Amino acid sequence: MNQTLPKPPEARASWRSFSAAPHRLFLWNGALYGVVVTLLWTVQQVSLHTTLLAPFSWTVPPPMAHGVMMVYGLLGFYLFGFLLTAFPRWVGGEPVSRGVYLAAWGCHTFGAHLFWVGLFVSHWLSVAGVVSMLVAYGIMLFALARAWKRTGDFARGQAPAVLLGLAMGCAGLLAAGHGLALWNSDSLSAARWIGVYPFALLVVLAVVRRMLPFFTATVTPGHEPRRAAWSLPLFCAVLPLRALAGWWPWPGLALALDAILLATLLWELALWRFWRANFPHLLVVLYLALGWIVLSLALSVGEGLYMAIDGGLAPPFRNAALHALAVGGFGGLMLGISTRVSLGHSGRGLATDRLLNVIFYTFQLVVLARIVPEVVGYWRPAWSVHGFWSGLGWAAVFGLWLVRMTPSLMRPRADGREG
Repeated sequence: MNQTLPKPPEARASWRSFSAAPHRLFLWNGALYGVVVTLLWTVQQVSLHTTLLAPFSWTVPPPMAHGVMMVYGLLGFYLFGFLLTAFPRWVGGEPVSRGVYLAAWGCHTFGAHLFWVGLFVSHWLSVAGVVSMLVAYGIMLFALARAWKRTGDFARGQAPAVLLGLAMGCAGLLAAGHGLALWNSDSLSAARWIGVYPFALLVVLAVVRRMLPFFTATVTPGHEPRRAAWSLPLFCAVLPLRALAGWWPWPGLALALDAILLATLLWELALWRFWRANFPHLLVVLYLALGWIVLSLALSVGEGLYMAIDGGLAPPFRNAALHALAVGGFGGLMLGISTRVSLGHSGRGLATDRLLNVIFYTFQLVVLARIVPEVVGYWRPAWSVHGFWSGLGWAAVFGLWLVRMTPSLMRPRADGREG
């Protein structure tokens, strides 16, 4: 008797498989966008600080453009890709529909790339890019809020924290658009501080607090990490104040808030009892990223104490604390979580190969290359501006990641399941 065998899943890449789940679209495009904008930034800085290229300018002040591209553009891709996949599961809601996440992806991709094109053509194109990204953020915020509301479960702490962070992201983009359209320095400064603290760091801490103990427990039999119930509400209260203390310079308040954030994060780590865990490479890179966030806060506290004692108005290590947070913390988490999500949803298992492990640990050298010149620059000022060379390392690391992970993101799942 002849039996009809099930047809194996199509192995070739296609738009249908690439767009089958939000993480595929956003994570792949995020890695590509990161390579593009870090190379643009590196070339621009080379033209300013070396004799290799003739100096050239952008239509938007480079520090502001860099901040928008890295925080709202690049990090946005990764947050969209992860949250549109994971958030509905957290709250027990229905998955976000394909039409909604495609609309968010289209608006964000168009806006993020239009922004950097505007740097060479007209700053009004960059303003339009900010507006397009704002629409994408609004779509995402509405979709996730609706998924949360439909469940009727308003007690899950990470959901309101994530939604608050995304609302802050919308506010930051509004400030950026206003600042660029009217050349308002206060709005541009507000966009920077909102983007770093109540948007990026709040959403990242909400995700990490939820997922890292879970990832730890899945690879460590019998491991039951705990969480402090009060930590997430505290982050929600402190991080907007921290942005205010940066925008309206208030060194004493900034120091106090940084100390609170550092102590709370260390307490959470102690509750997780991470030192008892098994550590596959995929988990190591996530804890290293969290370690960079801890180092960033420790640097901020140390610099705040130094300025309080010495009476200085500027941090002695320039932007080392900021780059430990943004490059080491946010960048490391983007690399680690995107790898875990991509492998986990490929149907091929979570084991990392040699290339991925090389990527993980080479990235730590990229972070050092970014912050060490700023620290050494306290004693040798000429060194302080040369951290931009780390952009070449970033582009290489995420370029290799694209080469390694593109088949998993563009082909159907190996197990034949949807997504």
